[in-house]
Amino acid sequence: MHNLSPLNYIPSRTSLCNSFNKGSRLQKNLLIIPFLLCTILLYPLAGLTTTAEKLNFVLCDQIEQCNAESSDSQTDKKSNNLKPWLGIIYARTDLQPLWVTKDGPGEKAKILLSVLKNSDQDGLVPKQYNVHRITSLWNGKTAEELIELDTLLTLSFIMYTHDAQKGRANSSNSNPALFIKAESAPAFDAGALIKTAFSSPDLNQFLAGLLPSHQYYKNLRTALPRYRNLAAAGGWSSVLPGKTIHPGEQDSRIPTIRKRLWIEGFIQSSTTETRVYDEMLVQAVTQFQLHHGLSSDGVIGKATLAAMNIPVEKKIKQIILNLDRWRGEPHDLGKKYVLVNVAGFTLEGISNDTVILEMAVIVGTQKHETPLFTDHIQYIDFNPYWNIPPSIARNEMLSELIKNPYYLNSNHIRLFSDKTSAAREINPLSINWKQVSRRKMGQFKLRQDPGKWNALGAIKFVFPNNYNVYMHDTPAQSLFQRSSRDFSHGCIRLSNPLKLAEFLLDGVEKEWPMDRFKKIIDTGKRTILRLPTPIPVHITYQTVKSDQNGVISFYTDIYDRDQQLEQILFKE
Repeated sequence: MHNLSPLNYIPSRTSLCNSFNKGSRLQKNLLIIPFLLCTILLYPLAGLTTTAEKLNFVLCDQIEQCNAESSDSQTDKKSNNLKPWLGIIYARTDLQPLWVTKDGPGEKAKILLSVLKNSDQDGLVPKQYNVHRITSLWNGKTAEELIELDTLLTLSFIMYTHDAQKGRANSSNSNPALFIKAESAPAFDAGALIKTAFSSPDLNQFLAGLLPSHQYYKNLRTALPRYRNLAAAGGWSSVLPGKTIHPGEQDSRIPTIRKRLWIEGFIQSSTTETRVYDEMLVQAVTQFQLHHGLSSDGVIGKATLAAMNIPVEKKIKQIILNLDRWRGEPHDLGKKYVLVNVAGFTLEGISNDTVILEMAVIVGTQKHETPLFTDHIQYIDFNPYWNIPPSIARNEMLSELIKNPYYLNSNHIRLFSDKTSAAREINPLSINWKQVSRRKMGQFKLRQDPGKWNALGAIKFVFPNNYNVYMHDTPAQSLFQRSSRDFSHGCIRLSNPLKLAEFLLDGVEKEWPMDRFKKIIDTGKRTILRLPTPIPVHITYQTVKSDQNGVISFYTDIYDRDQQLEQILFKE
């Protein structure tokens, strides 16, 4: 009997077989019975040359071995956690090979092998899909070789389709906070995928359809070979450290900087050897800073030099990490949607694959990370109240009240006895705040009235979720001038909220011009406006982005999540 190695399984795929592994011993034994009977009935064929019957016999033998190995607690789980799928899948084919006949691999096998070989174009790893072993078996003639080829193709199909649909890193074995959570994500079902694949008139198109189809993934996928080509050509030289370089100054590092930016496409020519930091190079540096999440002031300081000295190989890894992020997130973002990139501090409004709206946002600090998830914006709240979270009341406002009992009054914050609708309002001056515990402080309800002082500004956008996160206006507009904007407690502050309202209502009702929004705000009264059709909102974390023009941006990994993903994807 033949071994199925090398299988190159990764630990994250253990979740694929939970449904089988959780079955009763009786269920597993019943699954093995057909293969045992098959072995007994077809045993006399063992000595024949390669025929359909001999293939069937060897397949039965192979599946019986796989089921025995997967049931053996002493067997290495890492190399066998997918084998139960073979029994499940081949039971549905009446124990017939999927990819080969007695004459060799069929057309679907050729298509699958081609997709597996070219999976590196999506940042995947062909060797993890047994490409070397499959290739070595391709011209095999014996039944044993052909069935090993067939089962390897099936296992590789399972692994590839899982990675295309869910991402390599996105599994229950990874930190769930690393990935965006959809409202409802279908479970991975290898058996159903096999059935659909073989009933599809075009297997190549079916496999391509498993990958994200939106522009963000496609554009980033296009950027990958460009940076691989840069690496193959030798990348770029590091720029030596030194003093800050201002426009118009001379510095011996200028020729190196010019060539560095030319290699990555930020400047058209690097032929001049002048040491003067001239206007053309200033423009290139400013663009480089803009696309690396830096302050685009044209001054070459430590942060800019550090970004220039990131090796091309690291950027390639970063692109691969972000491709995998997209595979683990919703593949269909919708025809009209809002996308927030926490790492890039940006919000985009997209309609029919066209960016209609783009603005700067403020996101959560490292201590109060903005959660990643997808939902639907259901209503707009004009002149909102701010119901202050208990954590802020306990950790921040209690200490302010101990120092200044007038703190709530001066900030237009009203105090209530509890969080129920029947709560009574309390005069903050009637309480000795030095005697209030943090626990008791968390039991009060604190609500800030609408107005220019309100922390939520004049408008907020609500998509009810378990994280109590929403998007809102803010009176602290000066913070949007910063290049790094992680200042909030987790909610998303908008630099131009009225533009977002206009985007959401565009095409809904003609009588919603900007002036009407302003009139509602000027009343000072809270007003709820429900969207006739909720609009999807995707809160993502992308440290690399490429647009349709091939302009690629690298952002700071503010929550140190790239490093965690890198340990998962590149640990080998």
